Amino acid sequence: MEVSGALVTRRATRRPSVAVLGGTFDHLHVGHRALLEAAFARADVVKIGLTSDRFVRSERKPIAGRVQSYPVRRRHLRTFLRQRFGRRAWSIVVLNDMWGRAVAPGADLLVLSVETRRAARPINAERRRRGLAPLRVYAVPLVRARDGRPVASRRIRAGEIDVAGNPLRTARPPRPSAGPAKG
Repeated sequence: MEVSGALVTRRATRRPSVAVLGGTFDHLHVGHRALLEAAFARADVVKIGLTSDRFVRSERKPIAGRVQSYPVRRRHLRTFLRQRFGRRAWSIVVLNDMWGRAVAPGADLLVLSVETRRAARPINAERRRRGLAPLRVYAVPLVRARDGRPVASRRIRAGEIDVAGNPLRTARPPRPSAGPAKG
């Protein structure tokens, strides 16, 4: 586990607020940044599960051969966190399954995207099964690329957009018709 930043000073009577989130964070993009910003805005401590290469392979991601390796993804995520939230409390842990830190004691908030919010139900069911209180859930709206579609790593891997959501390919013009329309 890697921890950066100083712990926040708090009153003894206040319960710590710990947000958990997880993902592949492949080609760290504006959608990932929005997810992280939301977690830090709502909690004093943020614990991030970063999917292992083995877990990524088991998930059958689109264009999986272009997913960055765990060390590269961790380095990019760590660099962003240090630059943006360096003095805050955060950690990155390897994520080998869908549960991660979300089913461990200590967390009280689950941050995810509206696209992945359906994962909250089984996570909270597993927490109840383990005798833990369910997590509060915050779903972050999707960030839209300039073309109006969601920014997603699969689109970056496909060469459609960059990490800021700008188009990389120009739209193909419509094919010319075979001849004049017959009336």
